[in-house]
Amino acid sequence: MDKYFIEFYTKENYAEPAKDFILTLDAKMKAKLLRIFDILEEYGPGARFPYSEHLDGGIFEIRAKHGSDIVRVLYFFSSGKR
Repeated sequence: MDKYFIEFYTKENYAEPAKDFILTLDAKMKAKLLRIFDILEEYGPGARFPYSEHLDGGIFEIRAKHGSDIVRVLYFFSSGKR
């Protein structure tokens, strides 16, 4: 089975704000998000709660919690398996 490919939004100056934000997180929170990314790459739109939740209009949310900290990352599916 072909995996899905996660591609971060890239600005005109080549900055990737979401990726840059994730890289600033503490090790445990970053590890939780990376694990969820692995699940998304494997299952794509089939990944559901508690890993992914559809919000509205094709926008999905990943929510990772560590202690009292919660990080939310919004994403969508593009053409092919992106």
